[in-house]
Amino acid sequence: MPEQSVGDRRPTAPLPGRSASPTRLGASQLLLATPASGDSSPVIIDLHCHYAFAALRASSIERFSFEPQVAVRAGQPAHPTEYDSCLSPRLRRRLVWRAARRWLGLPETDRELDQRLGDHYERHLGPAGPVERFVLLAFDAARDERGECPPLPGPGDRFGSDLYTSNSLVRDACRRRADRFLFGASVHPYRPEAVACVEEVFAGGACLLKWMPLHQNIDIRDPRTLGVLRKCAQLGLPLLVHYGPEFSLATQCPQYRSVRPLLEVLRGLRAEGQMPCVIVAHVATPVMPLGDQDSHRALLDALTGEFADAPLYADLAALATWTKAGFLSRLARRQELHHKLLFGSDFPIPPGLARLRWKLGRNYRQIAAVQSWPQQAALAVRCLGFNEIVLHRAAELLPNLRYFDQPATG
Repeated sequence: MPEQSVGDRRPTAPLPGRSASPTRLGASQLLLATPASGDSSPVIIDLHCHYAFAALRASSIERFSFEPQVAVRAGQPAHPTEYDSCLSPRLRRRLVWRAARRWLGLPETDRELDQRLGDHYERHLGPAGPVERFVLLAFDAARDERGECPPLPGPGDRFGSDLYTSNSLVRDACRRRADRFLFGASVHPYRPEAVACVEEVFAGGACLLKWMPLHQNIDIRDPRTLGVLRKCAQLGLPLLVHYGPEFSLATQCPQYRSVRPLLEVLRGLRAEGQMPCVIVAHVATPVMPLGDQDSHRALLDALTGEFADAPLYADLAALATWTKAGFLSRLARRQELHHKLLFGSDFPIPPGLARLRWKLGRNYRQIAAVQSWPQQAALAVRCLGFNEIVLHRAAELLPNLRYFDQPATG
């Protein structure tokens, strides 16, 4: 893939500490604080939007060298990389998927389902609001210890990819809507030549790298993983990584659920001067309010203690949902943490505004009337009293923000 010459690949700000002049908006300002023409304030970015289809093959997109178009092998089990985006038969049998399909009225056939999903993305990511840019996330396939990608798992299978979305597909979407979308890459560190793949996606416009170790089978202590982390530090490419319990995809590697090994690895990399920027998704919260909070508490301690002056952050993705709203409310009161938090929605997971109704007060009806789920989540974050740095921090940390504004060269 041709490399472009772009001047803003690395973040323009140094490693941020506390906001020098924190800004909070009152309730009366809430729905008025949307971007205006000529506004010089930092862009508001939703850095956590999933982009997936049921069984999509894109025939006319520019591809990364490590994602060639793969022919379907007749009579053989389907592999995720035969598609540009797919959902596994195992996932489609999970209760969460069946409930979502019924609730959203999604059709059964893949072709109709993919069309409906495309319409769903346009409906929620297109409307104007405080959020101006959305990071669409690729999601690399799970790999075994040898770095091999197994077939798509069916019901009863213990290992495989429930979700796959290629970097090539996401990059193409970002190129077509450069005004709206940013490229969130995903490269499994057990891939052959993973470090070179990371270099390629960064040269191709990636603004972050996404991992989910408990599903993709990623040991943060593996030498191959450490090599990718050092490369991310060298490039200035942040890592968005999931630790803590997971609900939507199968937890097929529970040994990689805890955030504590990540903190140990970052401690060592920091001592070497090779710690990348790391954003822990969902603030490592449990799925349910009474779930295991060990990772959540360990992360909060790290953010305010040992890593207070290091590039370790967390995002608020999915914290506006019904089961996590209590965590969002408590974090709103932790002003000393806000410079370490970034806004994310976890779209297409819908927010559970009714759970926050009494805290949103008179703004509840206005927010609930907004069509876009990510915009609803951003407005809820503002209304709950989060410092504005939560909404603006991503614009300071992410590279390649204007990459797709430039004409391709070479």
